[in-house]
Amino acid sequence: MYNACMEFVERNLKTITQILLIAVLAIVPFLKMESLYFPFISGKAYVFRALVVLAFFFWVWLMLKGKEYRLDFSPFGRSFRKHILVKAILLFLLAQALAALFGVDVLYSFFSGIERAEGVLQYGFWALYFFMLLAVFREERDWKVFFSIFIIVALLLSAYSWFHPDSSETQLSGRFGNPAYFGAFLLFAIGFSFVAFERKFFSSIPIIHYGFLAAVGVFTVTLVFTQIRGAFIGLAGGVILFSVLSLLFLRKEYKKLAYACGLVLLAGALSFAALFAAKDTAFVRNNDILVRVTEVTEFSQVGSVRERVLNWSIALKAFQEKPVFGYGPENFGAAANKYYDYRIGKSEPWFDRAHNQPLDTLATGGIVGFSAYIFWLGAAGFVIFKIARKKKMLGFLLASLFLAYFLQGFFLFDTLAVYLGLFPFLAFLVYSAKGGSASGGQIPTGKQTIPLRGISRRKTNYLILIPVALFSLFVIYTTAVVPWKANAAAFQFYIYTESDLYERSKPLLEKAFLIESPYTSWELRKMTAWQFMNVLAYKFPEDAESGKIKGLQDLYDFLTPELEKLIEARPSHPQMYHVLATTYRLGFEKLGRNDLDKAEAVLRKGFQYSDLRAEYQNEFAEVLFLQGKFEEAEQAVRSYAERAPREWGAYFPSLTLGHFYFSVEKQEEAFDQYEKAREAGHKFFEDEIEYNRYLLVAEKAKRYDKVVDMAKEWLAYNGPDADTYFNIAVGYFHLGEKEAAKEAFLKAVELSPEYEEYRPIFE
Repeated sequence: MYNACMEFVERNLKTITQILLIAVLAIVPFLKMESLYFPFISGKAYVFRALVVLAFFFWVWLMLKGKEYRLDFSPFGRSFRKHILVKAILLFLLAQALAALFGVDVLYSFFSGIERAEGVLQYGFWALYFFMLLAVFREERDWKVFFSIFIIVALLLSAYSWFHPDSSETQLSGRFGNPAYFGAFLLFAIGFSFVAFERKFFSSIPIIHYGFLAAVGVFTVTLVFTQIRGAFIGLAGGVILFSVLSLLFLRKEYKKLAYACGLVLLAGALSFAALFAAKDTAFVRNNDILVRVTEVTEFSQVGSVRERVLNWSIALKAFQEKPVFGYGPENFGAAANKYYDYRIGKSEPWFDRAHNQPLDTLATGGIVGFSAYIFWLGAAGFVIFKIARKKKMLGFLLASLFLAYFLQGFFLFDTLAVYLGLFPFLAFLVYSAKGGSASGGQIPTGKQTIPLRGISRRKTNYLILIPVALFSLFVIYTTAVVPWKANAAAFQFYIYTESDLYERSKPLLEKAFLIESPYTSWELRKMTAWQFMNVLAYKFPEDAESGKIKGLQDLYDFLTPELEKLIEARPSHPQMYHVLATTYRLGFEKLGRNDLDKAEAVLRKGFQYSDLRAEYQNEFAEVLFLQGKFEEAEQAVRSYAERAPREWGAYFPSLTLGHFYFSVEKQEEAFDQYEKAREAGHKFFEDEIEYNRYLLVAEKAKRYDKVVDMAKEWLAYNGPDADTYFNIAVGYFHLGEKEAAKEAFLKAVELSPEYEEYRPIFE
């Protein structure tokens, strides 16, 4: 029985390896682990690593049986040009490792965190995935199966996104948790569908053959409803390139296609011209998709392209500071902290990516990493050129898809969702450049291994396979099982604290921290710290006699020393200074702990890495105030406001002082500063928190005329809502304008009947 099983496995090693590699595509995109932090990312990463390592074991076994499945990695061999893309991927991996070694946080560069699950070692898994695709997907039928499954997976994800609440009402995200990731994935789905059609994978079955074109339509519509501008630009760039190439080089062979491409270019140009000409009309402004497209050119809007542009400037500053090796992979957050820009932080204060793949690579890899990045891009372009010389249509399709990927990367960064399409795409390039079939051109292989004298080949193979199997199990356990266990234990802490079971949460936290893994140790402490801080800030039990207070005190005493160690071990991590200092302050305010001096010391240390970060400064002023150092706190805020760069806006000093006075409950002083900020051009109505603060201090100052003015500005910017009309009604009521108050009140009731109880006041 044993021998029969082994013979079956040995006969089907290639198939088993292929199944495991396809399983990456067929399983990973659908995973959402509800029991983990970052459920759309963590589980995908853990399962991906396990599948790749399993495939690696069977690939080694396959290589022992047949030399044709081995790859020649000789760096200076005669096959270099033929293997230029393979060499480029290896060079990029090496460059990332070097940048990591010389970066600001070596271990984080290698292992990343649970929110991203990237890092140098993850690049290694993807490179291995790429090499195995090269080795075992060697025939037309292999790629027929692979592309077909990719398209089926994309269709299922598209259908899921339309009918499942993981997607918002207007933005579709599939099972990736982020529309941007899904949009990038769909670009590859569109490209692979065209390739499957061009290669006539199922030409004998018309419904499937033309079904690939129907799939293109489904993917395009779904991509549009992701509302991701980078994906829009990528798709448009790919279409334009293919159309131009078709007009220039396919007029003889594909006359109708060339003319159709010309019409597409003309229609697209006219459509975009009309759209941007009408961008200020009600029709466009009331359409979420059209607004997203037109906002590409509106660099001044909060939350739009402007934030990307500001992040790009930070990336360039980071490169100028560390031009050779950069900050190290995964360490853009340290650069973003040092070169903090308030205008970015208004909507997302803790950026850890430049949201531009080339610039992110430049900032984190320096010249070394960026050169390797450009080299593999150029190598891919070179291979595509080789393909296009023999097969124009296929080459043009591949070139268009590659351009689409590159362009969307100007507004995003490479993620697991992107790599699921990118590395099969690169492997297909090598396959196509080699002749398109195993018989048409073999991938160069290494020399055949000669077995030891006197020992059978099978026994020799087993002697090699046993340590490979043990190594594979070790890698799976350390890179997938252990971080999974740690993540799950920490997430249970989150669940318990959300359920107010504070006294039962500490053992879970202790369990999570005992599971040491470089993939999770730092990040889990950060995540649990954020959760604990939020519990103290927003969920603190009002009953001082409650037994829950003791549970929170125990958690405080356990967690704060862990965070102190974390800052000592990872001083470049920007968020932890803010989280730990805030936890110290809240511990003083709510738990009877007196660590304000530690909070002050932590923030002063944080200033060494960023003396302009608003979160540090606001917390610092509040800590000083609680220590009775009001004048020192006020002076610190004034000094901070004076240091702020002019490009942040003339209003910033007054706004900063206003926020300080608001936090220490000096509402009249806060109102005076807010008015100065408003006169200097600050638009409170663009930010809900700041808008509500303005209304509150205006009410405290009894400036009801300003309450009415600000509420009307909010209406003009954000559209009608009941709360705002009610605020206007209250303002007019206090101003003695009864008719205006009644009119505004009736509009509030019309939008929300819950205000009906206040009718006697306004009648």
